[in-house]
Amino acid sequence: MKTKWVLGLLLLGVLNLSIPGQPQTTKSVNIQGFEFQPQTLNVTVGTTVVWTNKDGVSHTVTGNGNAFDSGNLSGNETFEFTFNEAGAFDYFCRFHRDMTGRIVVTASQSTNTQTGSNPDEEVQEFAMIHSLAQARTFPATLTVKQGIKVRLYNTASDGAHPGVVISSDENGTARLFDVQPFEVNVGEVTTVEFTPTQAGEFFISHRPHGHDIVGRLIVEP
Repeated sequence: MKTKWVLGLLLLGVLNLSIPGQPQTTKSVNIQGFEFQPQTLNVTVGTTVVWTNKDGVSHTVTGNGNAFDSGNLSGNETFEFTFNEAGAFDYFCRFHRDMTGRIVVTASQSTNTQTGSNPDEEVQEFAMIHSLAQARTFPATLTVKQGIKVRLYNTASDGAHPGVVISSDENGTARLFDVQPFEVNVGEVTTVEFTPTQAGEFFISHRPHGHDIVGRLIVEP
Protein backbone atom coordinates (compact mmCIF):
# COMPACT_ATOMS: atom_id res chain seq x y z
CA MET A 1 0.00 0.00 0.00
CA LYS A 2 1.29 3.44 -0.83
CA THR A 3 0.30 6.55 1.11
CA LYS A 4 -0.14 9.60 -1.10
CA TRP A 5 0.67 12.98 0.44
CA VAL A 6 -0.69 15.97 -1.43
CA LEU A 7 1.01 19.24 -0.51
CA GLY A 8 -0.51 22.69 -1.11
CA LEU A 9 -0.79 26.09 0.52
CA LEU A 10 -3.86 26.84 2.61
CA LEU A 11 -5.43 30.29 2.50
CA LEU A 12 -4.34 30.53 6.13
CA GLY A 13 -0.71 30.14 5.12
CA VAL A 14 -0.42 26.65 6.63
CA LEU A 15 0.83 23.84 4.40
CA ASN A 16 -1.74 21.12 3.73
CA LEU A 17 -1.14 17.42 4.12
CA SER A 18 -4.04 15.60 2.46
CA ILE A 19 -4.36 12.02 3.56
CA PRO A 20 -6.93 9.74 1.92
CA GLY A 21 -8.51 6.83 3.71
CA GLN A 22 -8.58 8.29 7.21
CA PRO A 23 -11.35 7.05 9.53
CA GLN A 24 -14.07 9.64 10.14
CA THR A 25 -15.12 10.78 13.60
CA THR A 26 -17.39 13.56 14.87
CA LYS A 27 -16.63 16.38 17.32
CA SER A 28 -18.94 19.08 18.64
CA VAL A 29 -18.70 22.82 19.21
CA ASN A 30 -21.48 24.69 21.02
CA ILE A 31 -22.33 28.31 20.23
CA GLN A 32 -23.47 29.66 23.57
CA GLY A 33 -23.16 32.91 25.47
CA PHE A 34 -21.74 34.57 22.33
CA GLU A 35 -18.78 32.17 22.40
CA PHE A 36 -17.62 29.13 20.50
CA GLN A 37 -17.16 26.38 23.10
CA PRO A 38 -14.45 25.16 22.99
CA GLN A 39 -12.77 28.10 21.28
CA THR A 40 -9.93 25.86 20.06
CA LEU A 41 -10.65 22.28 19.06
CA ASN A 42 -7.95 19.74 18.15
CA VAL A 43 -9.02 17.02 15.72
CA THR A 44 -7.48 14.56 13.27
CA VAL A 45 -7.84 14.50 9.50
CA GLY A 46 -11.25 13.17 8.44
CA THR A 47 -13.10 14.51 11.49
CA THR A 48 -16.52 16.10 11.03
CA VAL A 49 -17.10 19.06 13.35
CA VAL A 50 -20.72 19.87 14.22
CA TRP A 51 -21.58 23.36 15.52
CA THR A 52 -24.88 23.84 17.39
CA ASN A 53 -26.31 27.30 18.05
CA LYS A 54 -27.62 27.27 21.61
CA ASP A 55 -28.14 31.03 21.79
CA GLY A 56 -31.44 32.79 21.21
CA VAL A 57 -29.93 34.92 18.43
CA SER A 58 -28.53 34.06 15.02
CA HIS A 59 -24.84 33.34 14.42
CA THR A 60 -22.63 32.11 11.59
CA VAL A 61 -19.64 29.80 11.44
CA THR A 62 -17.45 31.40 8.78
CA GLY A 63 -13.92 30.26 7.98
CA ASN A 64 -11.25 32.83 7.24
CA GLY A 65 -11.01 33.20 3.48
CA ASN A 66 -14.48 31.57 3.22
CA ALA A 67 -12.95 28.12 3.66
CA PHE A 68 -16.39 27.15 5.00
CA ASP A 69 -19.56 29.05 5.86
CA SER A 70 -22.68 27.94 7.68
CA GLY A 71 -24.87 30.81 6.59
CA ASN A 72 -27.41 32.09 9.12
CA LEU A 73 -27.85 29.68 12.06
CA SER A 74 -30.94 30.31 14.18
CA GLY A 75 -31.40 28.88 17.66
CA ASN A 76 -30.85 25.08 17.86
CA GLU A 77 -29.76 24.86 14.23
CA THR A 78 -26.57 22.98 13.38
CA PHE A 79 -23.80 23.16 10.80
CA GLU A 80 -21.21 20.50 10.04
CA PHE A 81 -17.97 20.46 8.09
CA THR A 82 -15.48 17.64 7.47
CA PHE A 83 -11.78 18.56 7.69
CA ASN A 84 -9.88 16.45 5.18
CA GLU A 85 -6.60 18.37 5.34
CA ALA A 86 -4.16 19.11 8.15
CA GLY A 87 -3.74 22.71 9.21
CA ALA A 88 -5.03 25.45 11.50
CA PHE A 89 -8.45 26.78 10.49
CA ASP A 90 -9.58 30.06 12.06
CA TYR A 91 -13.23 31.11 11.89
CA PHE A 92 -15.63 33.76 13.20
CA CYS A 93 -19.28 34.89 13.37
CA ARG A 94 -20.22 37.39 10.67
CA PHE A 95 -22.74 39.05 12.99
CA HIS A 96 -20.44 39.26 16.03
CA ARG A 97 -16.85 39.72 14.84
CA ASP A 98 -15.38 39.31 18.32
CA MET A 99 -16.60 35.69 18.31
CA THR A 100 -13.69 33.64 16.97
CA GLY A 101 -12.61 30.03 17.03
CA ARG A 102 -9.93 27.72 15.69
CA ILE A 103 -9.91 24.11 14.50
CA VAL A 104 -6.44 22.51 14.55
CA VAL A 105 -6.31 19.46 12.31
CA THR A 106 -3.43 17.00 12.51
CA ALA A 107 -2.74 13.76 10.70
CA SER A 108 -3.63 10.67 12.68
CA GLN A 109 -1.18 7.81 12.95
CA SER A 110 -0.96 5.51 9.95
CA THR A 111 1.39 2.55 9.73
CA ASN A 112 1.88 1.75 6.07
CA THR A 113 4.11 -0.17 3.72
CA GLN A 114 6.18 2.35 1.78
CA THR A 115 7.80 2.08 -1.63
CA GLY A 116 11.51 2.78 -1.89
CA SER A 117 14.68 0.86 -1.14
CA ASN A 118 12.73 -1.49 1.12
CA PRO A 119 9.09 -1.77 -0.03
CA ASP A 120 8.19 -3.99 2.95
CA GLU A 121 9.42 -1.54 5.59
CA GLU A 122 6.81 -0.36 8.08
CA VAL A 123 6.63 3.39 8.66
CA GLN A 124 4.67 5.35 11.25
CA GLU A 125 3.61 8.67 9.69
CA PHE A 126 2.61 11.81 11.55
CA ALA A 127 2.21 15.54 10.92
CA MET A 128 3.08 18.21 13.47
CA ILE A 129 2.28 21.93 13.38
CA HIS A 130 4.59 24.28 15.31
CA SER A 131 3.14 27.56 16.62
CA LEU A 132 5.18 30.40 18.09
CA ALA A 133 2.09 32.52 18.84
CA GLN A 134 0.53 29.75 20.95
CA ALA A 135 3.89 28.45 22.25
CA ARG A 136 3.05 24.81 21.53
CA THR A 137 2.95 22.05 18.97
CA PHE A 138 -0.17 20.44 17.51
CA PRO A 139 -0.56 17.73 18.61
CA ALA A 140 1.16 18.35 21.96
CA THR A 141 2.09 14.66 22.26
CA LEU A 142 3.04 12.03 19.68
CA THR A 143 2.79 8.37 20.63
CA VAL A 144 4.84 5.93 18.54
CA LYS A 145 6.01 2.32 18.67
CA GLN A 146 9.57 1.36 19.53
CA GLY A 147 11.64 -0.14 16.72
CA ILE A 148 9.43 1.07 13.83
CA LYS A 149 10.62 3.95 11.66
CA VAL A 150 8.85 7.28 12.22
CA ARG A 151 8.34 9.76 9.38
CA LEU A 152 7.39 13.13 10.85
CA TYR A 153 6.10 15.91 8.59
CA ASN A 154 6.61 19.33 10.19
CA THR A 155 5.22 22.73 9.26
CA ALA A 156 4.57 26.02 11.10
CA SER A 157 1.40 28.05 11.48
CA ASP A 158 3.49 31.13 12.29
CA GLY A 159 7.03 32.19 13.09
CA ALA A 160 10.38 30.60 12.24
CA HIS A 161 11.61 27.60 14.19
CA PRO A 162 15.32 26.87 13.67
CA GLY A 163 17.20 24.19 15.56
CA VAL A 164 14.32 21.99 16.74
CA VAL A 165 15.66 18.83 18.41
CA ILE A 166 14.43 15.48 19.69
CA SER A 167 16.01 14.84 23.08
CA SER A 168 15.72 13.08 26.41
CA ASP A 169 15.41 16.40 28.27
CA GLU A 170 13.08 19.39 27.81
CA ASN A 171 16.01 21.76 27.23
CA GLY A 172 17.16 19.81 24.20
CA THR A 173 20.71 19.16 25.32
CA ALA A 174 20.71 15.36 24.94
CA ARG A 175 19.70 14.56 21.35
CA LEU A 176 18.27 11.14 20.53
CA PHE A 177 17.83 8.67 17.67
CA ASP A 178 20.53 10.30 15.50
CA VAL A 179 18.19 13.18 14.61
CA GLN A 180 20.08 16.38 13.78
CA PRO A 181 18.56 19.79 14.66
CA PHE A 182 16.00 20.74 12.03
CA GLU A 183 14.23 23.92 10.91
CA VAL A 184 10.48 24.42 10.56
CA ASN A 185 8.95 27.30 8.59
CA VAL A 186 5.56 28.55 7.44
CA GLY A 187 4.61 27.27 3.98
CA GLU A 188 7.17 24.47 3.99
CA VAL A 189 7.26 20.84 5.09
CA THR A 190 10.34 19.55 6.90
CA THR A 191 10.42 15.75 6.90
CA VAL A 192 12.30 14.02 9.71
CA GLU A 193 12.84 10.26 9.80
CA PHE A 194 14.15 8.22 12.71
CA THR A 195 13.74 4.86 14.40
CA PRO A 196 13.05 5.07 18.15
CA THR A 197 15.36 2.47 19.67
CA GLN A 198 14.23 2.84 23.28
CA ALA A 199 10.90 3.22 25.05
CA GLY A 200 10.06 6.14 27.33
CA GLU A 201 8.97 9.78 27.38
CA PHE A 202 11.08 12.17 25.32
CA PHE A 203 10.79 15.71 23.99
CA ILE A 204 10.60 17.71 20.76
CA SER A 205 12.22 20.88 22.01
CA HIS A 206 12.54 24.42 20.66
CA ARG A 207 14.47 25.66 23.70
CA PRO A 208 17.94 25.46 22.09
CA HIS A 209 16.92 28.39 19.84
CA GLY A 210 15.19 30.33 22.62
CA HIS A 211 11.50 29.45 22.19
CA ASP A 212 9.72 27.95 25.18
CA ILE A 213 7.97 25.29 23.10
CA VAL A 214 8.24 21.64 24.12
CA GLY A 215 6.26 18.80 22.58
CA ARG A 216 6.29 15.29 23.96
CA LEU A 217 7.26 12.06 22.24
CA ILE A 218 6.00 8.87 23.88
CA VAL A 219 7.69 5.69 22.66
CA GLU A 220 5.77 2.57 23.60
CA PRO A 221 7.53 -0.81 23.73
